[in-house]
Amino acid sequence: MKCPLEPTSRVWAYTRDSGGDDQDVGDQNRAVEAYCDENGLILERLFCDEARPGSSVGGREQFQEMMHLVRTLADEALPAGLVIWRFSRFARDFDDAQFYKAAVRRRGITIASIADEIPIEGVHGRLVEAVTDWHNALFLQDLSRDVRRGLHDLARQGFAPGGFPPVGYVREPVQIGTRRNGQPRVVSRWVPDPDKAPLVRRAWEMRAAGASLREIHEATGVLGAKGSYSSMFRNRTYLGILRCGDLEVQGAIEALITPEIWEAVQARTVRRPRKGARWPDDGSHPRRKSSPFLLSGLARCAYCGSAMTGSHANVRTRPNPWPFYLCGKKKRRGYQSCRGRALNARVVEAAVMEAVMGVVLTPAYVQDLIAAVNAELAEDLVGIDGRIAQTRQDLEAVGRAIANLLDLAETYGAQAAGERLVERETERDHLERELNHLQLARARSRIEVAPEVIIDVLAAIREDLTHEDVQARRALLAQFVSTVELGNESGKLHYSFPLDALLPTRLWPVPPRHSEPKTCQLVWSTQSP
Repeated sequence: MKCPLEPTSRVWAYTRDSGGDDQDVGDQNRAVEAYCDENGLILERLFCDEARPGSSVGGREQFQEMMHLVRTLADEALPAGLVIWRFSRFARDFDDAQFYKAAVRRRGITIASIADEIPIEGVHGRLVEAVTDWHNALFLQDLSRDVRRGLHDLARQGFAPGGFPPVGYVREPVQIGTRRNGQPRVVSRWVPDPDKAPLVRRAWEMRAAGASLREIHEATGVLGAKGSYSSMFRNRTYLGILRCGDLEVQGAIEALITPEIWEAVQARTVRRPRKGARWPDDGSHPRRKSSPFLLSGLARCAYCGSAMTGSHANVRTRPNPWPFYLCGKKKRRGYQSCRGRALNARVVEAAVMEAVMGVVLTPAYVQDLIAAVNAELAEDLVGIDGRIAQTRQDLEAVGRAIANLLDLAETYGAQAAGERLVERETERDHLERELNHLQLARARSRIEVAPEVIIDVLAAIREDLTHEDVQARRALLAQFVSTVELGNESGKLHYSFPLDALLPTRLWPVPPRHSEPKTCQLVWSTQSP
């Protein structure tokens, strides 16, 4: 094919191979040099990427350097042309090929492909070139599909498609044939590591029994750090599952754990929220669950809204360290990030408990709440009463019709009215069931709780809040306290009351619910003891 460049033109060249057994970038380099000599071109610089795929420009350092020079050099410093072996060597991705070739041509550089049969001039040449880029991209897709199919086939035979085995397994090389060049084709099978597999099994068993990551690390030491065990306990490979992309092959390798142990461990695993998301309000953060602070998970900074974290001061210098709450933002970003101060945990918790006992867990508050709910339910009574009245009228009409049909049957025989009588009796049964349902709904449209029941329920809750188990107290407190805002000298308690604590669920006219959230002020001194 005729060279599109004039003799003595200054040119650059770009070559690339993908690292395959039958590829050698040296062949491309020699072909480029021969092309330049044949057409009298002056080869100023050769950019060469070895063992780099054409599916992306990432990782192709020489290509990136060439494009940087194309964008930044002055016009007089740029070459007249860029010589390539094939357009597929330049880029196989269709968008990349179009984008980077346009960037080269916009600087006045002519692209010359040695092996591609492309017309030299006119829009027809560009059309053929675009079809060539499409074909190269299609080849890449087909190649990817073939490679993926081959990897899936290896996985189904129990061979690892690549990567490193997780701790507890080792790679066992297996020859499954020969390559085109005569070299042996070797793949790997993952088999249990005789040294570490027993430790991995023990780690899973300990976790299923409720052991902490620290205890597991001290007992097994199978991983380098305590924080690494969380990933291990989410790895399905230990069930004998081999993954290859979206394919999972059950029983491809020997399992180190049973499905029962897997389920037990997953039940104890808390998933970390995605970046930017908060932990659930039910206090499921692992450190929150085991926190010795009563308001952990409930306390928020009154100034910036960050979660308040509990900690201890003077741990090494005092026999009884001082417990305090501190704004999480202040703790992470420094003293100037929030004006909230450290608060005496004993004082704050005492103020919260005083408000809970004196405001929330009182018969007067619960009785007012019941009255408010009854007032809301009373708005629906008008509709129920109207439906009851209409159903009774319908029943009376059906009753008269049945009486008439019985008279007709007595006079002219049952055959004259038998079929119609059955229909009317069925209609009557349906109306009677509907009337019973409406009357039951009306009877339950008002909450009636004896005062002594309210007193007994509140007394039981109060007693449970005095237990020494902080975690149990915190879980109970979270049922009616949604948030506690903590300021330097005062705070605010946001609370409601679970109505289903008063009556069995089956007796409720409506689904059990909390009352509308309310707030009360808290006041304390920030002085430490």
